Amino acid sequence: MKAICLFLAALIGTNSLSHAFTLNAVGYDGGVLAQNPEAITIPGYGELIFEAIDSASLVVNSAYQNDDGSAAPSLNFQAGDAVKITFSGATPVNLDFDFVGISVGQTFIVQKDLLSTQAFLVTLEGSEGGAGLESISWDTENHQVPEPASALLGSLGCTLLLARRRR
Repeated sequence: MKAICLFLAALIGTNSLSHAFTLNAVGYDGGVLAQNPEAITIPGYGELIFEAIDSASLVVNSAYQNDDGSAAPSLNFQAGDAVKITFSGATPVNLDFDFVGISVGQTFIVQKDLLSTQAFLVTLEGSEGGAGLESISWDTENHQVPEPASALLGSLGCTLLLARRRR
């Protein structure tokens, strides 16, 4: 019984996840993307497909800044613009969208697409002006990586249980 508890403690300690991949536009000079939808192939993760909805267009540049004045290339949104982002491959987990240049009265809405479990609709709502999607971070179920601190804590707990058992 103690061996089973020890195994479960080790498994729980190493089950924390970290983001295995972040996609951003650093190094891209910017401009209107030629295709809509635009597909980006990421080896080991599948394709990430960006599709502008209605009158929106796919534009990447450094037009928007964070509060500290730093700017990075981002996918631009004007008020009311929506972009569908589809993960074609393994199901994403630990998904995180980072935005830049959000003004008072603006908010990004991220919601799952009702027709696809691996698609998300990102919309900028609120006052006039724009903001940007700076990066997307995610992991997939087959790329789970244990956090080093969690793995160390699980190992330490296993060692202490074994040492206690031998006494």
